[in-house]
Amino acid sequence: MTKRGGSTRLKRLAAPITYKVPRKHFKWVVRTVPGPHPMDMSIPLAVLLRDVLGVARNMREVKYMLRKGYVKIDGKYVREYRFPIGLMDVVELVPTKEFYRILPGTTSPLAPYKIEKKKESSLKPLLIKNKVMVKGGNLQFTTHDGRNFLFTPKDKKSVLKPGDVFIYDFKSKKIRDVIRFEPGVYALVYWGSKRGVVGKITEVRKVHPLKPKVVSLEVDGEVIETIFKYVFPIGKEAPVISVGGVGNE
Repeated sequence: MTKRGGSTRLKRLAAPITYKVPRKHFKWVVRTVPGPHPMDMSIPLAVLLRDVLGVARNMREVKYMLRKGYVKIDGKYVREYRFPIGLMDVVELVPTKEFYRILPGTTSPLAPYKIEKKKESSLKPLLIKNKVMVKGGNLQFTTHDGRNFLFTPKDKKSVLKPGDVFIYDFKSKKIRDVIRFEPGVYALVYWGSKRGVVGKITEVRKVHPLKPKVVSLEVDGEVIETIFKYVFPIGKEAPVISVGGVGNE
């Protein structure tokens, strides 16, 4: 039996800013289980369904929906109500055939945006976070949601670096395209004071050996700056996913 305030619950006042819940109405809120996203970069599935989307009135209804298989995350049924939902995840409400992508918002770092184009409902941009050589001389890429991809040194994708992006189709389980982190591509700022801004990368520079890279983006004729790790490339000639209204929920 879990003790009150134990691992399954978290005090609302101590919850990460990604939890879009009233802080003082109740004392406790659901704590995420270990998963594809860290707690401070995710929102529990139960909170998303009940407090954000409003498709469930209480935890009992949330558990009923999951038990019946009414919810999919990235094309897979999820029955854990504490499952962490994070950036770029695709949430499907099976009975209504509605799809939502988790993107940065203004009032909350994570917010669901309805996917109107069906062809986008199985696409998920994956930001490369780490690249290492493993046994056999192959290269392993780890993405922002914990997925791992292996490539031989002869594969064209082996030259990719952290900051580049895979356009992954989770329905066919194939990488449809790659986007390099370079000037000229469209990118989304997903963290920091410029969160939710979409623009075209114009410059990437190292201002100091001990400081992070600075990225300049052109947004509506103006140039803004943010740091490298807050930028997520999302398209070459145009964004591959719909981002209209991002940052204005």
